[in-house]
Amino acid sequence: MQRIQVMNRNDVAHRPVFVAELLSFLRPRDGRDYADCTCGHGHFAERLAQCLGSNGRLLCLDISKQAVAASSERLARFGSRCVVLRASYVDLGDVAARAGLGPFAGIIVDAGCLSREQLMDPALGLSFMVDGELDMRLSPDLPGPTARELIATLSARELAHLFREAGESARAARTIASAIDRARSQTPVTRTTQLARIVEEAVDAAGLRRGTRHPATRVFLGLRNTVTQELPALAEGIRASVSCLRERGRLCVLSYFGTEHALVRQTLRDLERGCTCPPAMPVCRCGKQSLVRHIVRRPLLPSAREVAANESARSARLHVVERTTAPM
Repeated sequence: MQRIQVMNRNDVAHRPVFVAELLSFLRPRDGRDYADCTCGHGHFAERLAQCLGSNGRLLCLDISKQAVAASSERLARFGSRCVVLRASYVDLGDVAARAGLGPFAGIIVDAGCLSREQLMDPALGLSFMVDGELDMRLSPDLPGPTARELIATLSARELAHLFREAGESARAARTIASAIDRARSQTPVTRTTQLARIVEEAVDAAGLRRGTRHPATRVFLGLRNTVTQELPALAEGIRASVSCLRERGRLCVLSYFGTEHALVRQTLRDLERGCTCPPAMPVCRCGKQSLVRHIVRRPLLPSAREVAANESARSARLHVVERTTAPM
């Protein structure tokens, strides 16, 4: 059995993915406005800001209080050219209007939206690689149940469904949920590494371990998605971002797992689709126009070189669209 190695939060610095590709697609130019809607600790925002010139402006958003503080510090040297605010990308239009920014020549939405620093912060309880309370809220003042509360209150069937939604196989999801149910009947499951051990032992006992990915990966992903409600907000955030683009402005979206990939693809296809009238109808009556066009038809995968240098890039996909002239 391969036991989990608990990591110190400072062991590995965050490395943003697809940096060269994002800069190439966003085409940062002086005098234009750009937005990083999930800036985390500002690692990519810093690279983008360096390319904007003296008159380019960058709006950075994050819902985490700690991330906003870290980004503000990282980007302070750019002065008023970088505006860092605590907000959700769902509210991008209103936030940008109040800040006097936009329409944007380029927007990035990183659906993973977690920096390495956040993942390694024991106070957030996001990772099985560092011991901490099972919380998973990106800030302690945010509403909603914690991961600890989900583990304590959801039935085994509900837990299995949650893990399936995160991409776990049906058999493994049921096995893991049953193991958690048995464990919590003996003692409360409140720690990240405690949950990881339960999952690992259950998967190994059932002979279900596959590949090199830790068996708790999708379990933690499913819990985090439920706590943060990332998926319901993602489609809305993409639409909000498209509405804030200038003509020929570009939106880059990073996704990281199957359900997320599918949601991003479907949302962008819906925005690209024009008239939905029946083919036999001689004149369009629906009035629907294509709001974006794909710059790359298939999402880009990270290169082998990037994955070798940054393991967190292995599941990333980059989707890129460009705004048309059609009104929103």
